[in-house]
Amino acid sequence: MPMTKHPVLSVCLALCLSCAGSARLQAQKIGPGKQFVIDENRPFVYIKFDHIGPGEQRSEDEPSSRIWLHLKNNCRIPIQVIANGVPDGSPRDEVGIQHEVVPNPPIRGLVTYSFPVTPKPLGVANPEQHTSTAEVEEMPRGYVIDVGSLVTIMPGKDILFSIPINHLSERWHVEIRLEFDLPKGKGSRNPKVSLGPSMVIEYSMEDLPPEFRATVEKR
Repeated sequence: MPMTKHPVLSVCLALCLSCAGSARLQAQKIGPGKQFVIDENRPFVYIKFDHIGPGEQRSEDEPSSRIWLHLKNNCRIPIQVIANGVPDGSPRDEVGIQHEVVPNPPIRGLVTYSFPVTPKPLGVANPEQHTSTAEVEEMPRGYVIDVGSLVTIMPGKDILFSIPINHLSERWHVEIRLEFDLPKGKGSRNPKVSLGPSMVIEYSMEDLPPEFRATVEKR
């Protein structure tokens, strides 16, 4: 009778080893990248175009036409952005994300030339000041202020926000600062350790669908 237990024990041991090997193989197939990103065909966080249309103005000096966008969290860690309230009459699900308007960097590899300027005689006005009537558009300010609240975007979720149509140009773009919503440690911060990385996501004219770029350029 005691000898009949050995085959059963051997079978159980074989099944356990088989399951363990299968679990290790499955973990190797998934990989660390797949465990972090939800849709591997997209960045871990990205901005998706929705539409261009009217919206509530934040100030009198900005246009009423706005670009409507979605900020998507495509990773398995919650993400936080700084936001403020939106004016009355805004869509119920709109979030007033804080963003900066930033000049575009110079194009790499572009060769620029400088020519000597001939000094004009004293008392002679610069003719360019009188013949040119075109006004150079001033870069607008973004929606960054000292106060704001943190808004969390859970994995796989997105939030709707909008920017004035003039916050995109061939000369500038918008940037949104974000961070991971990680567990907070106990105790005070170690002064020998830095605050950690700063993440920024950009959105520019090049990110707009081609059929809508002309609408922004002709605003």
